[in-house]
Amino acid sequence: MFRLLGFLIGSLTSVLVILLIVGMPKIQLSDAEISQERYDAAIEKLRAKQLEIETVTGRLTEDVARVAENLDQDVEEFPVEFNPPANAPPLFAEEELNPPVVIDEVSAFAEELSWYSFWNPFRSEIAANGFVSQLEKVTGIDYRVVKVETGVYEVAFAYLDDAERKAKLEQISLATGLDLPDS
Repeated sequence: MFRLLGFLIGSLTSVLVILLIVGMPKIQLSDAEISQERYDAAIEKLRAKQLEIETVTGRLTEDVARVAENLDQDVEEFPVEFNPPANAPPLFAEEELNPPVVIDEVSAFAEELSWYSFWNPFRSEIAANGFVSQLEKVTGIDYRVVKVETGVYEVAFAYLDDAERKAKLEQISLATGLDLPDS
């Protein structure tokens, strides 16, 4: 009790000594005229910036229009048809112009691919994508981030058969030092 009383008396005494030395502070309530002046000055600065942006934008649109006109004039100067000399070799072989379509083989290959999730699920897609980008740099294998549900993202790679899956797991383990099951 005496400690509390001593603390209060000491605090009150120190505040009174500070007020005697420094003097009583002058507290001014907010003046409406000063506030209005500050508000008007801020509005004027904003208007000046807006005018500056409008002039820069106007100059930019003029520059873009001028460049577009120059491009149109340059395009008109070139001939529409190109006739190579009669003795010139062909630019492209016939096979390059009309490549054979192999959609059936590609779709059959894509149907045979399986995806193997080899790491614990991540809670965010950003973390999973970061993990994938680092793995791709180190191993050179193509990975995908698969969203299982909200807040669950798995990292997986494609494989054709069990031997390829084990080989890729082995490659990941050797390149990263991670201890993966089945590797």
